[in-house]
Amino acid sequence: MDRVEMPRVQPKERPQESVQFTGPESRDDVILFVRKYRPRINSTFDDVMGTLVFDGDGDGDGGRELKLKLNDLVVYQRGELHVMPGRMFLPAADDLDD
Repeated sequence: MDRVEMPRVQPKERPQESVQFTGPESRDDVILFVRKYRPRINSTFDDVMGTLVFDGDGDGDGGRELKLKLNDLVVYQRGELHVMPGRMFLPAADDLDD
């Protein structure tokens, strides 16, 4: 009987840095954070939809778009920026102390 190699399970990696988009009051902080890792990126804020969108790198190379909705987090992990829903980091209801 042949031995089957099972892949090792890696522990879930925590983000190195993150900023939460909580609305217009956090817009400047989120833009500064994203530009720290992608300096020439373009950003637009839609007040009606409550979204903050980053697209391209400002030099026409068509970098990956980041679209943040209210309470989303922009996360720097493994050398890239990612958008994650805020609920991924909120404690479960039964974990809260009353």
